[in-house]
Amino acid sequence: MADIVTGMLALEAAPDAKSLAEQDFDQIVRLHQRRIYRILLFLLKDPDAAENLTQECFLRAYQKRSSFRGEAAVETWLTRIAINLARDYFRSKRHGFWQKLFPRDDRGELRDIAEQIPDGRVSAEGELLERERVAAVWRAADRLSPQQREVFLLRFVEEMSLREIAATLQIELGTVKSHLSRALSSIRTHVKGAGQ
Repeated sequence: MADIVTGMLALEAAPDAKSLAEQDFDQIVRLHQRRIYRILLFLLKDPDAAENLTQECFLRAYQKRSSFRGEAAVETWLTRIAINLARDYFRSKRHGFWQKLFPRDDRGELRDIAEQIPDGRVSAEGELLERERVAAVWRAADRLSPQQREVFLLRFVEEMSLREIAATLQIELGTVKSHLSRALSSIRTHVKGAGQ
């Protein structure tokens, strides 16, 4: 990630006024790179692609810094760029939005994302049940439409408010609520149907 800052600062800046100063970008990268990477990783399920698109996100933000008007938070602006990059990635690869929901191991087999989530329970049985519940939710999320998945991810993984999600995805607040309601209903139905 240090290459991001170095690469951005080496770029020639346009001589006209900038909304975000060059010296602000080092701080912006440090504050937001983990979140942007995490969003891209959840969307892409490919660490290498997430890393590359995180760098591309900050590069694009740096190049377009003069167009930042401050109407939204920098975090919202960066998240929007990252989501657009993820959409472009899937369009160019002609894959389904979450075909890569789970990361793959060295043999190319799916790893269970539930194993990566720490749990404070002492009981092995309780831990196993919790992993099964989490896995059932992710399997159900795999069946959501791309828009519902995005809203679900931003709400429950990134803990964004509904207004932040609306600003990030550039959709109406009512549409966010509708997508979230449908996503939750669908996930509940699939999890109950799976006996969880």
